[in-house]
Amino acid sequence: MKVPNALQKLIKNYLLGFESKDEYKTLKKWFDDTTSQDNASDAEVEASMLRVQQRLNHILFNEPIAFKKKYRHTIGIAASITIALSFIGGYYYYHNAIFDKMAPEQLATIKPVQENVQLTFENGKVVILNDQGQATQAIDGVQEIKNGELVYNSNADHIVQNTLSTPRGQLFKIVLPDGTKVWMNANSTLNYPSKFTGSERRVELHGEAYFEVTKNPNQPFIVKTAEQQVKVLGTHFNINAYDNEATTRTTLVEGKVEVQHQQQKMLLVPNQQSISKGQSFSKKNVDATEYITWREGYFTFQNATPNEIMQQLARWFDLNVHLDHSEKNERFSGKINKQMNLQEILTVLQAADLNFDIVQNKNQQRTILLKN
Repeated sequence: MKVPNALQKLIKNYLLGFESKDEYKTLKKWFDDTTSQDNASDAEVEASMLRVQQRLNHILFNEPIAFKKKYRHTIGIAASITIALSFIGGYYYYHNAIFDKMAPEQLATIKPVQENVQLTFENGKVVILNDQGQATQAIDGVQEIKNGELVYNSNADHIVQNTLSTPRGQLFKIVLPDGTKVWMNANSTLNYPSKFTGSERRVELHGEAYFEVTKNPNQPFIVKTAEQQVKVLGTHFNINAYDNEATTRTTLVEGKVEVQHQQQKMLLVPNQQSISKGQSFSKKNVDATEYITWREGYFTFQNATPNEIMQQLARWFDLNVHLDHSEKNERFSGKINKQMNLQEILTVLQAADLNFDIVQNKNQQRTILLKN
């Protein structure tokens, strides 16, 4: 049995418990039209039927109903799901994705993630930095730790390529060999050399970071992301370029930058922001200070979609995200202290008529989803 591509996603959502009423109707019609349930073994049908019966009871009756083998229609649905799972690699969902909604008192115990920053060298060696910036081992004298910041020695002879990685729930500051200061947001990585040589200073960013670049007209500073390349001589700017988000934003605070997206280039002046998404490349006027408050410990939402808000929360509280694809037009702006627990933050968002559920599976994996 071939499963239509359009239905594969709905089947996944069905087993995860995320489908809408319209999605459920679409799936139910397909299940009703499917007559190939005999392809599934009795054991598969029995196991899948238990799961499907739970889902149907919740959707149709909102109460538990004792499972009985005489539900012939449900057996057909169960068999169809079992067969579909074999086509979409969905046994993972069958075994691991039974989610329960977390109660407010549970959410109140969820604090920002407390994990360690990692410094990785080109030879694969990894050094762990704690939240005070102290290293678990010596770093070969190439750099030092000062007041919780990683500071490089520009006079070092040995040059190595480094990668600094911040986990979810952590910020970190680094001072590069040329004196450039970089504040890294949660779940970000920065690739850079331990000493800049040649005609340019080049780094690569995945995630979000704020740069205060030391001016050097003879050696431009270049930040490469998946979608943009930003070239400066000396300036202050913020780049938001997470790999799991379609949009890349560069916001200029001070000075001047040149932003390149594919074959297009544009210049930014203070309080301007470049936006690249797919083939689109544009800029707009903004209040740049609103885009760097994350350094001070705030979530800041500027005309943000529910999906963008969920992504920010997920990076801070170590949540998975179930993106909303309903193409809703709501936009939200505001600022929330990151040190609040998850329930407090959700209460603030609820006051703006924005509601999320947090669900958890048996492996303690938590997922945030938009509440209809």
